[in-house]
Formats: sequence, C-alpha cells, structure tokens
Amino acid sequence: MIVMPAAPLRNSSIASVYVNTVFTEEECDQILASLDEGKWEEAMVGGIEEVGKFTLERDKRSNYQQTVPVREDGFPLNRIAQEISAANSSIWRFDLGGFAEDDMPWVMDYCRQGDHNDWHVDLGQKATASRKLGFSLQLTEGTDYEGGDLGFHRIKKDRKDLTKKGTLIVFPSFWLHQVAPMTKGARKVVVGWVHGPSFR
Repeated sequence: MIVMPAAPLRNSSIASVYVNTVFTEEECDQILASLDEGKWEEAMVGGIEEVGKFTLERDKRSNYQQTVPVREDGFPLNRIAQEISAANSSIWRFDLGGFAEDDMPWVMDYCRQGDHNDWHVDLGQKATASRKLGFSLQLTEGTDYEGGDLGFHRIKKDRKDLTKKGTLIVFPSFWLHQVAPMTKGARKVVVGWVHGPSFR
C-alpha cells in the first residue's frame, strides 16, 4: 500500500502581481534629479557564460543602469521596503529578510529605440539566489514613451495601471517576465529585489 502525504498547503495568490501608486510625481522627480549622468553603465545578463558572471548580451538585454541614490533618511528604499512588506504579508507570505548589500536596486534607463529585456526570471545563482520578490517603480509617465512595457507570463495587467508615474509593481522573483522593445521616448524605473532564506 502506498501512503500519500497530506495535501499540500497551496497559496492561490502565488501568481499575483501587486500594483499600487506609492510615490508622488514630485517624489519621482526628486529621484530623477538625484541621478548622476556620469554613472550610467550598460546593463548585463548573468549566468550565461559562467555561474555568477555578468556579461554584455545586447540581443538579450539592452539598457543603461546606475545604482539608486539613497538619502540619509533612507528615501526612496525605505518607502519601497515598507510597501513590499505590507503586500507580502497579505499576498505571498514569503520569509523575507530585506535588501542584500551585494545586490542593491538600480535605476534602469530604456532610452534607445529597441532597448529591451527578453523573457527571464530574476532568481538565479550566487548573489541572485536569495531573491524572493522583484519590484519595479515607475519614474516616468507611460504616456511619455511607447514600447518598453513590462509584461508577465500568463498574467494580464492593463498598461495604464503599470505605467503611471510613482507606481510600484511587485512580483515573485521566479515569475517569467520581460520588458518589450522601446519604440519612442524613454522609460526610467527603479528595479530591485527583496531577499530572504531559500524557498522550502
């Protein structure tokens, strides 16, 4: 006789994408004004040639990035962390720790025609192995650019909801997603991950 284990406890909200406007337009402009034009660097892709190594693969990902400037009072990361903590408590209920010193958030700039990020997951190896939740904070208004839309595998969201300036989007780091190619204008977002112990 085969003994089957008890039915697993399933969270029916696991495939959720959280969307909420948590920053004002003025606060987004403050973040943009704090950026250093001399610090932009080409974004890279990890784990293609070697585990833990990031390489330039423009056919898979094309955009610029720089680390998020953080004020002495913790803005804007403290606000982001607080919102994600509240969302996690009611939706995914993951065991979270916080931001990781070796995997801090970035400001991403999709400013060239064709800039994109192919279908991928954010959970990986080395420093990315402990990512639990990914997030994207809109710093520019969706009506100011075309293309560049954040999309999720088999989860439908209205573009106007995802592209409103000041909107925070949170999703599981293992969920397949992409940034479609830019066709006009520029899109700037804060992108990062909240880490925690291994899934079990």
